[in-house]
Amino acid sequence: MKTAGWLLPVILTLTGCATSGTGQHHAQTLSQALISVGAAPALAGASTGMIVRDANSGKVLYQTHSDLRMVPASNMKLLTSVAAFGILGPDYRFDTRLLTNGTQRGDKLNGDIYLQGSGDPTLQPADLDAFAASLAQRGIRQIHGRLLLDDSAFDSVPFGQGWSWEDELFAFAAPISALNYTVDPEGDINVVRVEVRPGASKTSPAVISVYPATNAVTLINNTTTGDATALSVNRRAGSNQIVVSGTIAAKGETYSRQITVDDPTQMVGALLYAALKEHGITVRGDIGKAAPPANAEVLASKTSAPLSELAVTFLKLSNNSYGEILTKAMGRQAQGKGDWESGLQTLHKYLQQQGINTDALRQVDGSGLSRMNQVTPEQLAAVLLVARKQPWFNAWHNALPVAGVPALMVGGTLRNRMINTPAAGRAYAKTGSLTGVSSISGYVDSATGRPLVFSMISNNYLVPGAQIKALEDKMVVTLASCDSSVVCH
Repeated sequence: MKTAGWLLPVILTLTGCATSGTGQHHAQTLSQALISVGAAPALAGASTGMIVRDANSGKVLYQTHSDLRMVPASNMKLLTSVAAFGILGPDYRFDTRLLTNGTQRGDKLNGDIYLQGSGDPTLQPADLDAFAASLAQRGIRQIHGRLLLDDSAFDSVPFGQGWSWEDELFAFAAPISALNYTVDPEGDINVVRVEVRPGASKTSPAVISVYPATNAVTLINNTTTGDATALSVNRRAGSNQIVVSGTIAAKGETYSRQITVDDPTQMVGALLYAALKEHGITVRGDIGKAAPPANAEVLASKTSAPLSELAVTFLKLSNNSYGEILTKAMGRQAQGKGDWESGLQTLHKYLQQQGINTDALRQVDGSGLSRMNQVTPEQLAAVLLVARKQPWFNAWHNALPVAGVPALMVGGTLRNRMINTPAAGRAYAKTGSLTGVSSISGYVDSATGRPLVFSMISNNYLVPGAQIKALEDKMVVTLASCDSSVVCH
């Protein structure tokens, strides 16, 4: 399929390209350069589609198999983020509130307290500690009631459709809730960090700790201290029992592993309960779930950064959890239902209003982690063109990874790619990766400043993904090297 398609590409303007692999300059047409990308042995037997368009006019400059539906991996985040900016707006923020329907008498609060979430992926233990501190500042030392958790802003389904059960323990596939927490500067949510240190002597158990530490997580230590480190960390299905097994070298370094928690809402509740205790506040009742009454008083609140800032973590770091949270937030805002079905309906309605035919694609989650997603390079390029027409484009565009810029929160997933090439600092694009899946879609200016939109998706290849990434880079560097008249050098 691929070979025949690459022999018959659609070629319009923009000719001349790139340099040879030896550094010798020679003239090529755009089609010659891009055909050589698609004809690479690494793509033999694979499905690959590509499209290049003029960003101003939308004119197709090159395409081959651009209408081929494929698994896009994290390129699906382009659809989710564009819709989120359009529906929620760049100034959208998540709120987390602590409320009560009780009354204070001296140091006693007679009544329940409620922790109400709306999906904030940036809530930290320090924020919950600040909530507890605010109660202590009011002179409260006893709560004669329950700690009730309100995660009703979202439904109770923690994982996206088609996600692999094998990924459940990894941060990139963390469960989501309307009450989430993070302890990771890179934005991973609903995880704990397990650290293992050598014991006092050989044959003694290793010393294991977990952060953040709460009674919601139970550690089971099946380790010994030995000559070499060979450890496994697993969480028992449907629980927060974390089993650490194996050996750690007596003189070895600390072993660290992030692992997801089973119930984010309960974990957030446990963190708040621990913070209250730390501030000398006793809760007489149990921890449960309930929405606050309409007349409940707000005791403390935390508001997230705006979407324009959250998008940096979402796109540059390709944070899957942000995509799922934003999808549910869109559904809640438009339809009053914080679930994937409502969110995706809302997302697609917005894209349809922008001229994107969403009936010709399949999207089942907000992040692209599911292999059930199907989209074409042509559709991704169309979304990129739609984004350029929006008043919030600059904020969204700046959240994309930038090729060859080493700073993590600038270069993102492209920080180690296309370094010292014509594309470095000039190509803004979203990457995507799953086993046998690679994608890249975004913007780059030609050598003469002509703005271009591009998309390339590859599926079903058997070589290491790094070889496909190298071909993607070659395509983008080619576009950055081209002039808009006759020859690219």
